[in-house]
Amino acid sequence: MSRPQKLAFIDPGLRKAPFFLELRRALAPRIDCIYYSRRRLVRAHVRSVDALLFPNRTSGKRPLHTISDAELREAIGEKEWQLRRDKALRKAPRLLGELAAFLDEQAVDALLIWNGGNLCGALAIWLARRRGLPVIFAEHGYLPRTTQLDLDGVNVLSSLTRAVHDGTAMLAPDPDVDAALDADIDAYRSGRPMRLADARIPDIHLRDPWVRLSRRIISIVKSTLRGRSAAAVLPGTPEAPDLPPFLLLPFQVRKDTQLALHSPLLGNDMRRFVAVADEARRSVAPDLPLVVKLHPYEHIKVLRQYRDLPTQFPQVHFVSREPITALLPRCAAVITINSTVGFEAMLFDKPVVALGHNFYTAPGLVEPVTSLDMLPDALRRALTQPVDHARRRAFLRYVHARFLVFGSYDDFSERSVQAVATRIAELLPAINSRAAEPAAALPEAGRSEGSVRVEAMQPAVLRG
Repeated sequence: MSRPQKLAFIDPGLRKAPFFLELRRALAPRIDCIYYSRRRLVRAHVRSVDALLFPNRTSGKRPLHTISDAELREAIGEKEWQLRRDKALRKAPRLLGELAAFLDEQAVDALLIWNGGNLCGALAIWLARRRGLPVIFAEHGYLPRTTQLDLDGVNVLSSLTRAVHDGTAMLAPDPDVDAALDADIDAYRSGRPMRLADARIPDIHLRDPWVRLSRRIISIVKSTLRGRSAAAVLPGTPEAPDLPPFLLLPFQVRKDTQLALHSPLLGNDMRRFVAVADEARRSVAPDLPLVVKLHPYEHIKVLRQYRDLPTQFPQVHFVSREPITALLPRCAAVITINSTVGFEAMLFDKPVVALGHNFYTAPGLVEPVTSLDMLPDALRRALTQPVDHARRRAFLRYVHARFLVFGSYDDFSERSVQAVATRIAELLPAINSRAAEPAAALPEAGRSEGSVRVEAMQPAVLRG
């Protein structure tokens, strides 16, 4: 009998850790789960249920991982290089050494990483690629209580993007598929939140008194800051403007991977985004108001920098508290960079103009913009030409029935846990077949790779 596959969860966040620990039961005995984290609270969660944890302790000297400057730059990844270059350069050599020891000493067979854009995830992916170890990428799904799990990456880097562009991300009408899709669309339209603000964590994960107290304090602080930020940023601005149909422009989190890696026209400059969108609106549809929705999870320090936006753009309406599901039914079209709101707009059958890259930014689904001078014409088409309802519906069937996993880290029901565990197990045959590929296809450990093209060696989550 072959040994169980060993799946390593790399640096799970505090909110995700309890759910990832729940997966041990559902994945056993075929898959053994092991966890890597240096976060104190996450480590306390792992230890409280006697799961395998690495490193054994976080104090003491860690080994350096000796690589060239070019390799270090590549391993850090584009997002961390753009946002936190100096900090990443300081931390990466020792973190690489510790992660390399973890993967080798524990004989890890595959990794599961949330998103993969942060420093620890990017370094782990870089090491995994050089060892021929597959990575399962995880990220929020596009419908309430769903997750995406994929071997290629998340969002624009997922296998879904390839399927969209080669025309295979479409399903023909099917009574059962359509009934399930309609039920979930109706649930979303009715305001069901994409994520639960306060998930009911099983008691087994709260046995440690320090963990219980810390989680409670963090929850209170985050809730307080979110409540303060909305009032502080836009004092006196109506939360539900009584407007005719309008153009909706959703802000995105400024440090989001989507903006750092997949926004070639605007980067993460939300102020410029408002300016170019409003200029296009005035040239194409001056009678349509422009409504900007601030992101509910943006950091308060960033939100404070937006305080002067109503003064700079007096003709634009800014809202912060009104949910996106209350705005989408009333808008004429959505202008986005690559926000998930672009996909959500399709659930309301609204036209979408997209200025960045994501899985849905394909002709026939939305109006993609590849240069800023195209924006006015794209907006004009979105407002005057009917959307391709049949193609969108075929696409939504595919996403719902074939791509999304109907479980999430804030839902501890047996259905949710089993759904995520089942998809992970389904990915294992692909993992096993990839691991069986000839070793010659991979660079030799310790060999200089200066002749290898950087693009070919980048972690999959960072290719764009």
